[in-house]
Amino acid sequence: MKHKQPMIHLVIIDALNLIRRIDGALRGFSSDASLDSEQLINLTLQALKKLIRGHQPTHIVAIFDGDGNNWRKALYPQYKHDRKPMAEDLALLLPKIIEQWQDIGVASYQPPHDEADDIIATLSTKIAQRGAKCTVISTDLGFLQLLSQQTKVWDHFASQWQDEQLVQKKFNVSSRQLLDYWAIVGQSGNKIPGVAGMGPKAALTLLTQFGTLKDAFSAQTDEKNKLLSKLHNNKQPAQLSYQLVRLKKDIALGVNLHDFIYRQPH
Repeated sequence: MKHKQPMIHLVIIDALNLIRRIDGALRGFSSDASLDSEQLINLTLQALKKLIRGHQPTHIVAIFDGDGNNWRKALYPQYKHDRKPMAEDLALLLPKIIEQWQDIGVASYQPPHDEADDIIATLSTKIAQRGAKCTVISTDLGFLQLLSQQTKVWDHFASQWQDEQLVQKKFNVSSRQLLDYWAIVGQSGNKIPGVAGMGPKAALTLLTQFGTLKDAFSAQTDEKNKLLSKLHNNKQPAQLSYQLVRLKKDIALGVNLHDFIYRQPH
């Protein structure tokens, strides 16, 4: 009698999000505090073991960023301009962290150039297309655009799902409208411009009236609707911002799902 194979459940760790949050908590987000490397590694291992117990993955992988020379920088050189670099002592510790993670069954993947966000989006989309389950572990709200029946986002530090209800509460739009919303308001942390002078209130007014950015651009302007006229006059920065906030889902990876099978350590 054949045993039924468990349904695929890929857990994807936004690796630097996890590591830097733990490091920040340990050092009080101070640039002068010294790194307790052993404690940091132990806390990351505890976090991963808790995630594995809680989510029961059949496959698991930690995704790291590439070197930063990615397509967003090429498209918009100001992207993430002035972003504080990772502390040098932490960067030097990453190979050891990766090795320790592998010892407990967590594979790692680092692209040459691309951001972890696009790799995660590509992997989660491929899994969803197979009808399988994917859980993204991150506090990054950018992953909310991936929400679907197959793809969920878990905030390890708050111990809660980042779900449709959270999107509505935080942004007053649906997850399907998030890209349009961010295209208008921008993302200050990533130096994505949006439309100058338009904030959340303006974005909500336009998206409530037209539903999508595309439909707003297709609508006829008139003197009475000053917001729509302003949007039309700023079409280029809005479309650029949309491109920048939208995660790529077709990055060539050179790996397959088999590489990420979770095997319990002996």
